Amino acid sequence: MEAYKVAGDAFRPTVTLDKESGVFAFSGRSIPENATAAFDPIINWWNEYLRSPNKQTIIDIDFDYINSSSMKQLVKLFVMLDKFNGKATAVSIVWHYNHDDIDSKAQASRLSKMVKFPIKIVADTTK
Repeated sequence: MEAYKVAGDAFRPTVTLDKESGVFAFSGRSIPENATAAFDPIINWWNEYLRSPNKQTIIDIDFDYINSSSMKQLVKLFVMLDKFNGKATAVSIVWHYNHDDIDSKAQASRLSKMVKFPIKIVADTTK
């Protein structure tokens, strides 16, 4: 399966989805004008990945900022992953946030209540 890699910019996050290496990561800012269009290729990649996933799927999230429309797309992804958790793959998330950013911490906490897989919320004091 081909890896999906996108270098981030001022509006879109850096995304690395690589089944072979086991690296699944989102970082930077996510404020695209059209979040659905921005996340469609990501959702499509995950749909293909879930046909034959790794035994363990750990996703690293390190957003500086994510707008509400991007968050909706991320929730859509998490709900999709939750259906496969424990069946085809063991899903977990590591959610990094700036220790001063209580909104990001709250977003991760809300997400953790929506899915059955673990979300480890990690404060970053170096940002």
